[in-house]
Amino acid sequence: ALTMENLRMHAAYFLDCGGTKEVTVDNLTYIPDGSYIKVGKTTTISKPDLLPILSTLRYFPDMWAKKYCYSLPVIKGSKYLVKTMYYYGGFDGRNKQPPVFDQIIEGTRWSVVNTTEDYAKGLSSYFDIVVVPPGKTLSVCLARNAHTGGASPFISALEVKMLDASFYNPIDFNKYALLTVARNTFGGEDIIR
Repeated sequence: ALTMENLRMHAAYFLDCGGTKEVTVDNLTYIPDGSYIKVGKTTTISKPDLLPILSTLRYFPDMWAKKYCYSLPVIKGSKYLVKTMYYYGGFDGRNKQPPVFDQIIEGTRWSVVNTTEDYAKGLSSYFDIVVVPPGKTLSVCLARNAHTGGASPFISALEVKMLDASFYNPIDFNKYALLTVARNTFGGEDIIR
């Protein structure tokens, strides 16, 4: 049965990947990710003025594993906005060569993660997707690809938020997901979250 408590518990996750304590950014409380993934190693990045959720990361040096997955309890049939965030920070000593790897959601390749251009500008990288999980868990994975080589896939933060049922109604989420291709502001000067 769908109770209010069940709904509240599965409505949103804000995970500070590699973090060890709760941190608040823009009035959102991010929690450590260890309850949702059992593999990988964690590290911190020392850089002044870096957001707390970008100063920790989880990375995956195990070259024998095919993918590394977060598993989050969700409400079957609900729409979820999934956002992944990456800030390389030279954590592996390769400095200007961030790893290149794949993101997989619910067993389907979502996109390639290549943070090289953003990192060269001192920026983080992020990706958005809207999906309807077919079951009671949502799987968000990172995987090696032909470009990863000996490098380690990594992630800085993961957000999963349930959307109102009326959002994006024309989309058949049994067949498709909704990806962010570009963000534009028409007439405004500020980015609106």
